[in-house]
Amino acid sequence: MNRRQFVNVIGQGSIGAMMGLSAMRAWAQAPGHQLPVDCSPPSHGTPTHITFNSAAPILPRKSVWDLDSIEITRLQKAYQAMRDLSVSSPNDPRGWMQQASVHCFNCSGGYDPSNVEIHGGWWFLPWHRCYLHVHERILGKLINDPTFRLAYWDWDTYPTRALVPPPFMAQGPLWDSWRGAGPADVIPVGITDPQSMSVVMGTHGTAAFMGGDPSQGLAGAMESSPHGPVHIWTGEANPGVSPEPSGCFWPTTPGGTPVDQSQTVGCLDMGVLATAAQDPVFFAHHTNIDRLWDVWLQSPNSDGNYTDSNWLNHPFNFYDENGNWIYITVADVLAQEEQDNLRYTYQQPQTSAPLMVTRATAQVKTTKPKALKPLLVASTPQPTRIGTKPHVRSIAVPTAHRQNLKLLAGGGPRGYELHIEGLTLPPNESAIVNVFIGAPNAKSDTPVGPAFVGTFSVVVSGNGHNHPIVRNAVFELRPETAALLVQQKNLTVTLVPKLVNGKEPPKSSLTYKKIYLSQR
Repeated sequence: MNRRQFVNVIGQGSIGAMMGLSAMRAWAQAPGHQLPVDCSPPSHGTPTHITFNSAAPILPRKSVWDLDSIEITRLQKAYQAMRDLSVSSPNDPRGWMQQASVHCFNCSGGYDPSNVEIHGGWWFLPWHRCYLHVHERILGKLINDPTFRLAYWDWDTYPTRALVPPPFMAQGPLWDSWRGAGPADVIPVGITDPQSMSVVMGTHGTAAFMGGDPSQGLAGAMESSPHGPVHIWTGEANPGVSPEPSGCFWPTTPGGTPVDQSQTVGCLDMGVLATAAQDPVFFAHHTNIDRLWDVWLQSPNSDGNYTDSNWLNHPFNFYDENGNWIYITVADVLAQEEQDNLRYTYQQPQTSAPLMVTRATAQVKTTKPKALKPLLVASTPQPTRIGTKPHVRSIAVPTAHRQNLKLLAGGGPRGYELHIEGLTLPPNESAIVNVFIGAPNAKSDTPVGPAFVGTFSVVVSGNGHNHPIVRNAVFELRPETAALLVQQKNLTVTLVPKLVNGKEPPKSSLTYKKIYLSQR
């Protein structure tokens, strides 16, 4: 019995242990884990615009940790009803496996070339908000309770709530036996702790926080981390022990038919985008991401949401609580519409949560930074492999850039960004890379500090995604990072691959094409 199987048995208690792993899985989840060979939605006609109920009460979404016993029972009842519907009517789009397939269809290639990819760009936050809203309405409808609201997993209340919340670890409809994290596992430092979150939540730029136009392949800070590493950690709490397959199914021979490997090695529901929503904790995880989007917008540092009409008017399609094929636009779910249309607010965690948002500091009236050409750190005709150990690139800092960095260090406008372009990964690999500037000796266990500028991550997509994942990344320089650089002759960029537990990965195929520093 490997560690994952042991944790799962312990999490289920003595009854599950006596029944054996295979019987326990069948008992714990009906229907259970499925290979998403085709996760497209049921056939449908032309979508109509979603109908919002302006008469519905505006109620709080709470932390799972703050739910009382009645609210926990209601959450369990709603998910049990959704699971039951998936058994009694497998093609009903409101059922459990159909709901999980909604995420699969929009993120792992979708098995449809025309489908929108909702990761690695500016669709990430609004699409998931729309998905959560429709999912919430369906759950409420199934238990005939219009007051039902989803709950969030505030893993940023660190470390006390950086564990899978107890209701999701108890036997029942919220349990997932294809989950790696055990009841006592805590998300490692470097992902959701106050120092790491302050870097993410202190981001100013819209693209840097939310992601850019999909044509740019630019994932925002929130998606790269904490979003990605929490997915990987939850799915695989003991990385490096098991391979990284596409869920529990992958070919045992090159080009072979995907085979169920769930009884022989660890499985990765949350750690694979195609299967992530088959774990109920997915929805609590993303509800917290959605909450933190609001927190960021309320920060005086935030540049706010996009105003581009291509973003605002873009529609996303879903089946609603009545089984109708509908669309929701991004503009439907922003700002005041979040309350007017979606009818919820976020209740703050009922505990002493850390301050995550760096408040705006008074900018020093000083000389306006000079407009300079980007400072190229590395660029090669062929992709450069990062490898498994710290990857260092360095270049002398010209006087003009050094003067601008001094302005930033002294409280001037936050105008510098580090770009890494052409980050490419095979479809069957995940990756986490910490990025440092001015720290040539940074390692996988180097703590967050002035030299740390952020994390890049990719969660493996799944069986339907057969082409390489290509991303670009951007990281804002903070004043303390600029202050570090002005004391050094060279601009040194260190890319540190790591597993979710902070250790060096046994393998990595990640490559890049270009690294440079620019002004925004």
